[in-house]
Amino acid sequence: MNKTENQENQPIQIKEKKPKQKRLMFILIGVLLLIIGSGAGWYFGSQQGQLLRTQQRDNVEFEVVKTQFELGVRELEEGRYENARKRFEYVIRIKPDYPGAQEKLTEVLIAQLIVNTPTPVPIPTLTPTPDFRGEQELFDQAWQFILAEDWDQAIYTLDLLRDKNLQFNPVEADGMYYIALRNRGVRRILQEGSLEPGMYDLALSERFAPLDNDADGYRTWARYYLTGASYWGIDWSQVVAIFAQIYPSFPNLHDSSGMTAQERYRVGLIKWGDALALQEEYCLAQEKYELAFMLFVDESVSPAATAIFEACEKSKEPEETEAPPVTQTPTPTLSTTPETPQPTEETPVPTEETEGNPGSGVTPSP
Repeated sequence: MNKTENQENQPIQIKEKKPKQKRLMFILIGVLLLIIGSGAGWYFGSQQGQLLRTQQRDNVEFEVVKTQFELGVRELEEGRYENARKRFEYVIRIKPDYPGAQEKLTEVLIAQLIVNTPTPVPIPTLTPTPDFRGEQELFDQAWQFILAEDWDQAIYTLDLLRDKNLQFNPVEADGMYYIALRNRGVRRILQEGSLEPGMYDLALSERFAPLDNDADGYRTWARYYLTGASYWGIDWSQVVAIFAQIYPSFPNLHDSSGMTAQERYRVGLIKWGDALALQEEYCLAQEKYELAFMLFVDESVSPAATAIFEACEKSKEPEETEAPPVTQTPTPTLSTTPETPQPTEETPVPTEETEGNPGSGVTPSP
C-alpha cells in the first residue's frame, strides 16, 4: 500500500521541482542582464563623459589661444613688439595651425628689426667678454644695405656674418635674410627677367618666413612663363594657351631673351596660323592672324595674312558642278548573216475595174 502511494506521489514531486528550476533560471538571467546593462551603461557613460571633457578642454584651450592672439595683435599695433612676439610664439606652440599666427610673428620680427637698429655700445665692466666688434660691424653694414635696398650686398654681408659667428643675433639676422632674399627675388622676376634665379631667391626666403601673397603670385607667373616658353617651336597651340593666361595680367613679364609675355602670345598666334595654313585650314589660320593683329599690325606678315584670307574666302565659294559627258552607246553587231528584206505587197483598194477582172487574183465576193 505504501509503495503504491509513493509511486503515485513521485510524479507530483517531480512536477513541483520543474517550476522552481525555471524560476531560478529566469532570476539568474535577469541578474546577468542587469550586470551587463550596468557595465555597458557605465562604459558608454564614461566614454561620453570623456568626450565632453575633451571638448570642454579644447574649447577652453581655443579661447585662451584666441585671447592671446588678439592681445598680441593689439600690442603689435601699439608698438609693444616684445610682448606681442611672446604671445604669438605661445599661440604657435599651443596651436601651430592657428590662422594668421605665423604671419603676425614674422611681422613682429621685422618690426623689431626696423625699430631696434643695433648700435655698438661699450660695456662698462672689467669682466673679460668676447670681442664681437667684427660681427657687430658686419651686422650694421648689412642693415645699412637693406635700408639702401642694395639686396645683393646685404645678402653677401649676412653670409660673411654667418660664416664668422652663426649665433650672433640669429633672429634679427633671419629677418634681414628674409627681407633681402624676398625683394631680390621679386626684382629679378619683374625687372631683370631672371626668372629662375628669382624663383630660387623666393624659395630661400621661405626658409625664414612664409611668403606674402604678392611675392608668391610673381613666382607663379614666372613658372607659367617658363612652362609656355618650353613649348616654343614645338607646340604653338600650347604656347598660345599658356601665354593667353599671362599677358592680360603681366604683359611685360619677360625672360633673359627680353621677349615679353604679350609678344610671345602674338608671335605664337602667327606661327600657329602658319601651321594651320599648311594643313589647308585657312579659315582657322585667318582667326589666329586676326587675334595677332588686334595686338599689333605686323607689316612683315601682311602678305601672308592676305593670302590666307583669300584662300579662306575661296574655300567658302560653292564649287560649280559640271554635267557629265554624254557617251554614245555603240550598236551591237550580230555575227549572223542578215536576212534579205522581202518586198511587201500592198492590197489595192477594190474598184469597179478590179472587181470584174479575174486576172487580178482577187476573188470577188459573192
